[in-house]
Amino acid sequence: MPAPPGLRRLARATVAVLALGLVATACADTGDSASGSGAARDTIVVVTGDQASNVVRDYGFTNGTDNQEVTNSIHAQLIRKPYIAEEGANVQVQDLYHFEPFLAQSYDVSPDGKVFTFHLRQGLKSQQGNELTSDDVVWSFKRKFSSKGGGMPGYYAPMLTDIDKQVVAVDKYTVTFTIDQPGYGFTLLGNLAENIGSIYDSTYLRQHATADDPYAIQWGVSSMMNGNSGFGPYMLQSVTPNQEIVMTANPNYVFGPLPITTMIRRVVPDAATRANMLVRGDADVALDLRPSDQADLASNEDVFTPTASSNLYHSITLNTKQAPFDNRTVRQALAYAVPYDQIVKDVYHGRAYAYQHLLDDKQPYYDESSLPKYTYDPAKAKALLAQAGITTPVSFTLTVSNASPSVQDSAVVLASAAKDAGFDVKINQVPAAQLFSDGLAGRLQANMGTGSAVTMSPPYELQLVTQPGGGSNLSFWSGPDYDAFAQVMKQGLASTDAIGPEAGPLWSKAEGMLVDSAANIFVARVMSPYSMRADVHGYAQRTDRRIDYAAITAGGEQSS
Repeated sequence: MPAPPGLRRLARATVAVLALGLVATACADTGDSASGSGAARDTIVVVTGDQASNVVRDYGFTNGTDNQEVTNSIHAQLIRKPYIAEEGANVQVQDLYHFEPFLAQSYDVSPDGKVFTFHLRQGLKSQQGNELTSDDVVWSFKRKFSSKGGGMPGYYAPMLTDIDKQVVAVDKYTVTFTIDQPGYGFTLLGNLAENIGSIYDSTYLRQHATADDPYAIQWGVSSMMNGNSGFGPYMLQSVTPNQEIVMTANPNYVFGPLPITTMIRRVVPDAATRANMLVRGDADVALDLRPSDQADLASNEDVFTPTASSNLYHSITLNTKQAPFDNRTVRQALAYAVPYDQIVKDVYHGRAYAYQHLLDDKQPYYDESSLPKYTYDPAKAKALLAQAGITTPVSFTLTVSNASPSVQDSAVVLASAAKDAGFDVKINQVPAAQLFSDGLAGRLQANMGTGSAVTMSPPYELQLVTQPGGGSNLSFWSGPDYDAFAQVMKQGLASTDAIGPEAGPLWSKAEGMLVDSAANIFVARVMSPYSMRADVHGYAQRTDRRIDYAAITAGGEQSS
């Protein structure tokens, strides 16, 4: 039996992969500040609003831009998504539906689509100088699944449920992953290409393991400087709490010497100050800028702001277990009370675009023709409320994070516009951690925020916001409508190819059911909040919304 069509597309023969087309050059060291001289430089300054607190992904998901960027820079995976051009974008984006070797030299898929065999690059060493072997891969996945705080069993379900049986070292440089159904294959590959698929130096970590801490997770958390346990492009050189982190290029990196050998990550809490540092040339890259600041920078020829499609969705989540949103008609009425275009224009200043659904519209065999079309229509909202026998105004509390200015502004715009649609919205600002914990506990009526599925697999995306007990399911959608949705999902998962012609219409059908439920109201897609000096090249829009600094050059001539 031949491999399913989608898996044949994904399987690659041995490929000699260059470091994203970058050729290492002798770079002049310009110290620790940005330069406008035009000379190539090997040091960049990144200004960030927060600072990484730990880089042990299996300890638990620690939100914050710096945490994720530092962690991503330390680690590498078996495969990765290549960068490609996108029409209308001024930067490259990731190819969401194909993969290329990274730590693996190549990989093969069995004829039945259930066994993925990875052939590791031989002689590849970690930041600590230990050679990569299949034992590192197996041990890494045992570590991921040993810690409940990391959430890995949930991310990998239902593809991987028994690591001992499903992840096996065949020989020193060969490892297999076995799944129960070929339809799981695309999602498995997607996860293996993200930070949840990072491979660790087991030789180094085992040296610090104890009976109480068999995978050295707690040891890693005890000091950030213990975090150099991967095969990624960079490693930690120093950490000054609340001030800066200095990272240097990993001399053992798989693709050889990097153009940027030193990265200085400085903490600058105020977003406007970060933007001004770009203008002055005191920083090369500024993270988490406000859309209004990015709009102001648009006319500055010394600053570059990426424009590309995004997987970061801005949404409203309604608790279907609490009144008034235990009534689907009320939820749908609110969907017609959202001023989608006004939020895009007035809050995001063009750094977002209206997008009222979840799945990627470039997904193979995707069809959005049957999706409900929500627009701002106060009259329709009131008519639905009247149909449901609901007395207006309908009062509810909308909770937002006090650390998300754009979301706060969006909530204000919504509250004003929703008055004409029969809703009285009270805004409650809380710390992000409290919003998350209260949401999981079911204490919130409604919340507004941003989120994304890093693995752009249709079943992964759909289950992320609907899976009972899942960490991103704050709507608690259930009942006959959900049961019907779950049945369609089950049919899709049973297909032989998750991005093939059989599964595609099923994912579209399931998404239509999700949008119709209005348990999650998708408002817009938000573009990258990063800007950089105009002579910083190589940025690519990624689904994890982090910067691949191994692809960056600064000054000199732009790489072709």
